[in-house]
Amino acid sequence: MNRAPELDPLVPDLAELRRTLLRQVEPRRVHFFEHGIADNVKAAIVERFDLRRKVTVAPTQPEFAWAQEIAVQELLGQEVFRVWLPGAEYRVAGSRGITWGEEHTGPIQTWDDLERYAWPDPQAIAYAELEWYERHLPAEMGVVHVVKVWEVVRELIGFEAFCLLLQEDPRLIAEVTRRVGEFHLTLTRSLCDFRRVFAIYAADDFAFKTGTFFAPETIIDLFLGWHERMARCAHDHGKLFFFHSCGKVDALMNYLIDRVRIDAKHSFEDTVVPVTEAKRRWGER
Repeated sequence: MNRAPELDPLVPDLAELRRTLLRQVEPRRVHFFEHGIADNVKAAIVERFDLRRKVTVAPTQPEFAWAQEIAVQELLGQEVFRVWLPGAEYRVAGSRGITWGEEHTGPIQTWDDLERYAWPDPQAIAYAELEWYERHLPAEMGVVHVVKVWEVVRELIGFEAFCLLLQEDPRLIAEVTRRVGEFHLTLTRSLCDFRRVFAIYAADDFAFKTGTFFAPETIIDLFLGWHERMARCAHDHGKLFFFHSCGKVDALMNYLIDRVRIDAKHSFEDTVVPVTEAKRRWGER
């Protein structure tokens, strides 16, 4: 039998990661963070490094996948990794039956659609995975969970229809946004009750390579107020608040830093703002 290849481990250090993000220390090494790792990639890592031998849970148990996740992330030296809880995501099928949001339209176009839509119940979110991590996650590791507002509104309405309704029926836009924001604020409050939740991770793609999808003032007025409420909840409970957006969000950065009070930003693209340039511009803040 061929032996699994050896990999020098990076020892997770959650305390140093936190101090680094709060600008209290210069880290001794680069701390890695992944927005997400595809399941097939994680399966390949498990196979290549024979990580099943580290999992003591029976493969027939739901906890097996959670224990295997810890083994993968620990091998990669990552202090925190992303969790998706059942019931915490809006599932929107496009008008052609596909399973991702379309750019043109979505299930909500009118006030009648708003009332007919099967809004998810935040009380139905299943927290078993987080409850298990509370007992079994190594001390130097934590988890993050995604919350979002714009990306859900975009899927519910469709990007093109959203732009039209901004002019034709802004009240409908505001009501859809309110319902989505309330759902994720309720989720944030529940996540903050868990000791092993390291950060709330707001992930809303507001931009492309050269600017925001629409006026920065609209983004601030409609969406970033919800980010601000969720960040305040996180900070009140001793959690950090991460923000993700692809693209060029320079026009939003002052609000994100001063009002939302984000603790870290993801991602950085060399064709937009390289990470070294981002540190020069905003690192002291």
